[in-house]
Amino acid sequence: MKSLAGKYRLKEGGFIALFFPAAFALSDSSRSTTVVHFVSSFLIILSLWCMNFALIDFRTNKSMKAKNKPRALHYKIAVSYMLAILIYLSVGLLLNTLSGRLLSTARGNWGHSFSTWFFIFLQIFLFNTLILLIKHAFDSVAEKRDIALENEMLKRENLHAVHEALKQQINPHFLFNSLTTLQSLTKYDPRQAVSFIGELASVYRYMLQHQDKNMVTLGEELNFMRSYLYLLKIRFGDAICTDIQVPEQVLSNTMPPNTLQLLVENAVKHNGLSLKRPLHISIFMTKEYLAVKNNLQSKPVEPTSSRLGLSNISRRYMLLKGKDIVVTKNEHEFQVLLPIT
Repeated sequence: MKSLAGKYRLKEGGFIALFFPAAFALSDSSRSTTVVHFVSSFLIILSLWCMNFALIDFRTNKSMKAKNKPRALHYKIAVSYMLAILIYLSVGLLLNTLSGRLLSTARGNWGHSFSTWFFIFLQIFLFNTLILLIKHAFDSVAEKRDIALENEMLKRENLHAVHEALKQQINPHFLFNSLTTLQSLTKYDPRQAVSFIGELASVYRYMLQHQDKNMVTLGEELNFMRSYLYLLKIRFGDAICTDIQVPEQVLSNTMPPNTLQLLVENAVKHNGLSLKRPLHISIFMTKEYLAVKNNLQSKPVEPTSSRLGLSNISRRYMLLKGKDIVVTKNEHEFQVLLPIT
């Protein structure tokens, strides 16, 4: 019942059907016919309203082919006016039979008076045109709303698809580097390889638990980061040094998952490190940004880069937070600022 009332806008139709008969009834000089005049006008206007809302649809984004839409619409409008005449006369004849009077703006014998018929058809035309204009206004608003909703849904679906594609770049990238490390450890230190496998399973457990999440808390990401750094420690020992200084009050802020892992992985990939020249990685807060900084120690031969790291992080931040990361670099340091607030 509610869907039917919403489809035909019966609340608005009832208001208009009440308003116009009230105006005519107040202007009617014969009090004896005021009630009949009011009831018949109400029935006619409400019937015209429901008929037009059921028959006419001015929206252009329906399934009907665009080339057939204008012709079909014109045909329905013509049918609307013919049905309006039938409705008017049917209600009028019914009330005339019951009360001895037909609703009309003209006085006299309606069946033999040209002027009476003229005013009847004029009244039908005006009321039906008014209702069609109102229907057109409602349909225009509804069409704009539907288009806006459809565009918003398409935008969200597109953002989701892009984000999923970006996430799919992370796991294979991380797995490739982990297997390369495991291959090296299996060859030179089998006992440490067993420990590495255990920590790797712990890291992947986190990644599987959060694979369907667009955002995680900073606290969750840092806990994962500590597990990942343990894997690096197994491989590089004291050749890599880390310092994490993040205040507790920002741990509930959110960020895209695996962001810190990608930044640390890039730092290890693009810098030389040894016991004499360790790689220092610092994670700390600076104003509204989380900073990830490392010292620069160029390798003799620059490794081949797929360039997925920074571009991936940048695109995810723009999609999910509407803010971009800030990358700074000088002769000695490389720093990435991640928007947190």
